[in-house]
Amino acid sequence: MSSIDVTQVSELVDNTGYPVMMEMYEQRDLVYPLLGEILDPSDLASPEYGTKGSVIEGPEPFKRREDGQQVEASTLETAYTWYMACEQYSRSMIVPSRLRRSADNLGKIANMIGEAARGWGEVARLQKEDFIADIFQKGTLTAGSAEFFDGSFPGNADPYPKFIYDGLPFFDTAHTLSASGTTLANHVVSSALTAANLQTALIAMTNTNAVNERGERVVVRPTHLMVPPALEYTARTILESSLLPGSANNDANVVQSAGLQLLVNPALDDAASSAAWWLVTQGRSLKIADSGAPQISLKERENGDIVVVAEYLFGAAVDNWRYSYCANKAAS
Repeated sequence: MSSIDVTQVSELVDNTGYPVMMEMYEQRDLVYPLLGEILDPSDLASPEYGTKGSVIEGPEPFKRREDGQQVEASTLETAYTWYMACEQYSRSMIVPSRLRRSADNLGKIANMIGEAARGWGEVARLQKEDFIADIFQKGTLTAGSAEFFDGSFPGNADPYPKFIYDGLPFFDTAHTLSASGTTLANHVVSSALTAANLQTALIAMTNTNAVNERGERVVVRPTHLMVPPALEYTARTILESSLLPGSANNDANVVQSAGLQLLVNPALDDAASSAAWWLVTQGRSLKIADSGAPQISLKERENGDIVVVAEYLFGAAVDNWRYSYCANKAAS
């Protein structure tokens, strides 16, 4: 059989590679898109490299105005600036020139591409889930983590490469409001998942922490209780029972009416997180740059080998800590 050319290999990628890759990439619902706002890497301030944004102090309240009075202008001051790097992730496989010339070359190369693409689809989804989960797991550490929080990109150095925009861990006990110096907490080290402790966390999140950087009230309504697999059935008992679990007096379980959905995240696999739990607000707290499933491209070398490359772009940054809350996890 004659040697197959690059066009034929490209057709194998389209007809064999992409279908099996997408099947693996979409084999179950992804968790991480619920945890932040997804951005197209091409729309970033520095396309495909990164972006930054402002945490605004928040609008001033409306003021009473008498007839004839001028309308008083509000100022929208920047309280903090967050940085997000968008990184390129790549893998490749080689189709040797000798294989292109061998017997049954089309079938052999189709099998190679199919196996590689299947693996790329699964690995890409797992890497993304792990990265975002580690933002939540490493986000309690007082030592910080440059691996998951350094938002530096070309021409823009993140001033707090181990922390979020206010120079503190994502989950901390002393987030400072820029306009008043008031400190608030979205982390408690020791607080096992119980109905009572969940109620306390909900009150902290929806009342105490529900203020902007000026200290003016805002609306914070968590949508999900996120837990590692080990806490799934504890969480279900709390969220789905009409009576307070463990109560001797058949007390009503008022937490059930909070409307929280259960989010079991298999990527929360850090040993220190086995008993930890999080309240999260869908689409808030994070900005996530995501190009989607890997894109496959081909390049022919001078020696006749064909390089099959799979790549995707991905990155994330915390842009508002108050929409998430972490409990029962150490700060070290």
